[in-house]
Amino acid sequence: MANMDHHIAPMYIKTAKPAVPYDYRAPSPPPIFIPSTGWGAPIKVLPRYDNIDPASLSARDLAIITQNGTEQIAHDATYQWTYESRRVAQPILDYLYLGPSTVVRDRQWLQEKGITMILAVRDLRQASLNLMAFDELARELGIESQYVDASGDHELIHLFPAAVRMINDHMLRVYRDQAVQTFGDVKVDESDEVMVIDEARFRRGRVLVFCETGNDRSAGIVSAYLMAVLGMTAVQAMQFINRKRFCVCMREDLKRALTTHEDILVAQRTVHRHELLGSSSSRQSEEGSVAVAVAVAGKKRTKRGIDDTMDDDGDDGMTGIDIHQSSDRDRFLGRADMTPFVDA
Repeated sequence: MANMDHHIAPMYIKTAKPAVPYDYRAPSPPPIFIPSTGWGAPIKVLPRYDNIDPASLSARDLAIITQNGTEQIAHDATYQWTYESRRVAQPILDYLYLGPSTVVRDRQWLQEKGITMILAVRDLRQASLNLMAFDELARELGIESQYVDASGDHELIHLFPAAVRMINDHMLRVYRDQAVQTFGDVKVDESDEVMVIDEARFRRGRVLVFCETGNDRSAGIVSAYLMAVLGMTAVQAMQFINRKRFCVCMREDLKRALTTHEDILVAQRTVHRHELLGSSSSRQSEEGSVAVAVAVAGKKRTKRGIDDTMDDDGDDGMTGIDIHQSSDRDRFLGRADMTPFVDA
């Protein structure tokens, strides 16, 4: 049989040739499309505890960080955007700023905006060379400095939870440091459900997240924060940030890291909420879902064609997008039949 294969291969090569040039590298994953949100209309997000992982924050902590669920609005900034705007920082949330590293050297700006923590997102090589280190400046201004060091986008995804915790812990610490005080003869303990704040002197925490350009890894960290604390999807977070800082244009690897992180957050939120419920109704619902899954798995499945993925109304059965707007459908429109090999 080996001799037969030896004689057949040369004959095959002589009698047929590829119809088109072949590329032998691994195929690239499809790009992640970020659709426009309609210019002029603001994007409004209302923080809700139902949208986040209950194991990451309590309802009270979320209320403290977001000031009792203050609505976050992203107006269309493209009309006022200039090239010089990329050199300054923009408020993504009312307590979270995104910008380039040059902003950190502006002491006056840091003090005017009331920045209480700077979070640098660095390449590991920058960290080893002590680049983008602002500890001395932070001590001078009496603010906190933190660092997130990653060798690439593939590693950054593992650091998303730690970066989100840094920001949230700082916001809670700033609040509680001012809340745990003696008011007259009343001592307010940190563990009390009700903390007393002197509104006249209260200083809310504000965080500046930055990298060299403010358009790269720092934007990825801020996107991950919006997903974890406000319950946004990866696409929604990128749309929201782009409204605030128009020059942000993330690489495909970073987009894929964020979409993977979204799947992780959804899974964690589902599992932890199920654990908290622990009721008989939730168990019955789970048993019903398992029974349905077993029944579906028991059926013989055949490979679907592209037409089988569409409903009768022409959408893909998932998003309700018209057939001519579906990015997946576009891959097949106008595609001609292709014969991979022809006679030599």
